[in-house]
Amino acid sequence: MPAARHFSLVGSASLLTAREFASAAGQVLRFWRVPEPRVSVLELAVAEMASNAFRHSYRGREGGDLHLRLDWDEVGLRIALTDRGLPFDPQRVPAPPEPDPGEPSTWPEGGMGLALIRSAGCVSYRSDAEGNELSLVVEEPLA
Repeated sequence: MPAARHFSLVGSASLLTAREFASAAGQVLRFWRVPEPRVSVLELAVAEMASNAFRHSYRGREGGDLHLRLDWDEVGLRIALTDRGLPFDPQRVPAPPEPDPGEPSTWPEGGMGLALIRSAGCVSYRSDAEGNELSLVVEEPLA
């Protein structure tokens, strides 16, 4: 059985960091030979996770700590983003209503980040004295 794989990256909260985390995650996942369609979705999910931490946990103030971890083993792939800002539990945010493809006024202009993250895998959240952690688990076992 192949050895588990791990990757960790630390940065300061900003929209630029969100893009950098997404790019780094994509590169690592490609190096780990995760299938490309899955990489594209996960890269976007990481960008949304980090930008949500910046916007909500840090209220748009740059400089707060962000920590990205990727762990891949025989169970699956886990992506975790930790911050030390205000708690923001995505489980308490309801899914947006389905837009009507034939009615442009129902098409959302934003607020689809959590739906995108949720569509990528199983989302969990915790907040304690150590900070906040948003995790995404994908059933993509290490081959």
